[in-house]
Amino acid sequence: MTGFALPAPGIVLGVASLVLKEGATIDGALAVVRAAVDAGVAAIDTARAYATIDDDAAGERIAQHARLRSPGIPIITKAGHFRLGRAAWDSDTSAERVRADALRSREVLEAPPSLLLLHRTDRVDDLDAPVRELAALRDEGVVQAIGLSNATVEQLDRARSITPLDAVENRLALGIDEATEYRYCRDAGIPFLAYAPFGGPKADPLATHVPHVAAIARDRGVSAHRAALAAMLDAMPGAWPVIGSTRIDSVLDSLAAVDLAVDDELRAAFV
Repeated sequence: MTGFALPAPGIVLGVASLVLKEGATIDGALAVVRAAVDAGVAAIDTARAYATIDDDAAGERIAQHARLRSPGIPIITKAGHFRLGRAAWDSDTSAERVRADALRSREVLEAPPSLLLLHRTDRVDDLDAPVRELAALRDEGVVQAIGLSNATVEQLDRARSITPLDAVENRLALGIDEATEYRYCRDAGIPFLAYAPFGGPKADPLATHVPHVAAIARDRGVSAHRAALAAMLDAMPGAWPVIGSTRIDSVLDSLAAVDLAVDDELRAAFV
């Protein structure tokens, strides 16, 4: 039984681009977060790495703003990956760094994070110490739930041999990425957060990756993004897309996917 729960179906707002995209402003970020919360976003996803040169917790401060709007909204954050400079990041998956990040997150969020993920690790053998530390932080109540991000099936197996995982967050770009880790988590009953469902800021237009869905969306007068998310929610139980939209209209369009009916034609086009 997982210690992490989100409304299903539901869509999560990731704030990385609201912090890191060129030209991003705090006023613009907060406006997007307010609109998302008011429209029923399932959770806010952030990380210690979503920082500016002047503020090591910029992303978490933006996420915290969501709680001012809706006190119970889940906040997801990540440890062990951090900004070094204007265009440089590094990772430190030591137990000491994971604990320090967790304590800093709790301080900024003014409450235990709903979910703390190990942001990334390159080697299976590097997992033992940080995963044991995550488990200790959960036991101590510093965080409510724990998991991994950017993890392979082999890494998930290793982590689960140490402690139960409450959630996993991996990239799952529709029409591009395989759903291997999603299927693993579905079968294990672990909530799966699918970030970059549209491919990310450098990807080709979504319609080129899901052309059949895009054609149906065009015929029905909705965006390919909304139709693809609706089909994903229908076809992938236990998965929550994490969108990275930076414009209010895009966020609202994506969140409307929760209420878009999926019929056999759209279902077949997605598959």
